[in-house]
Amino acid sequence: LLERDRADNRIMIKMLNKLQTALRDYAESVLLEERFVWDFPHEGLPPTVVSALQEGSPFEKNIALKNSLKSHLTSSGYPIEYWIIQTWGGIQGFKQNGKNDYRIRELYQQLGKKSFPNQLFDVISSLSKVASFYDPNQYSIYDSRAVFSLNWLLLKSGATQNFFHMPSGRNSKIAKYDMETIIRLKCGDKPGLFVENREAYFEYCHLLKTLSPSVWDDSERKIMPFYLEMLLFVLGPEEIVEDIEKSSTLDIRAAV
Repeated sequence: LLERDRADNRIMIKMLNKLQTALRDYAESVLLEERFVWDFPHEGLPPTVVSALQEGSPFEKNIALKNSLKSHLTSSGYPIEYWIIQTWGGIQGFKQNGKNDYRIRELYQQLGKKSFPNQLFDVISSLSKVASFYDPNQYSIYDSRAVFSLNWLLLKSGATQNFFHMPSGRNSKIAKYDMETIIRLKCGDKPGLFVENREAYFEYCHLLKTLSPSVWDDSERKIMPFYLEMLLFVLGPEEIVEDIEKSSTLDIRAAV
């Protein structure tokens, strides 16, 4: 049993090394300052936050927003939380009502417990946006594009289990390829193929935080995992989709 554990550990280390190398190569070739173009209006933000958003690229303004918004969270009615989800995140379906007030309140409580019940994981794309502003040192956005990219890079690095269920997304290029089907075709549909929902967000954040120091040379990017989440986000519709098309074939045996 001990020898098997050692063999499994060697396989895991080899896979992580390949994943780190792939991410570092992308980090060196993809300029986030140019590729991350997610912009947002300033309406609804506190004046002190608006003043911190100096003129600059969308990338620079998003970094400034991460660093200035935390102190305005958790106030009564959650106005900034809804601004993050609806205005910054573009998720208009997450309406301000009692049910969603409860979800936001539960988010803050469950972050400390490192476990999400299904009713929270069902809206993880929305809630993880809030978490990423609440503590950007620990939490990243569980976005469909980022998870799509990460799952593919895990698969290409030799992972055979502990992939992440993808939330629904709106990108048409990514929608052409069902990553969970690709994973099942490659690895088989077996127990442990995907991290359980209650643990998935925290495992995802831990992995990004673990990988970041080996991906970047910049000292801030080493300790702030949202830079890696940004990289995964921009890679999804372009580099990852292109790699899937180049790397994948499907052989269907005809009926006899």
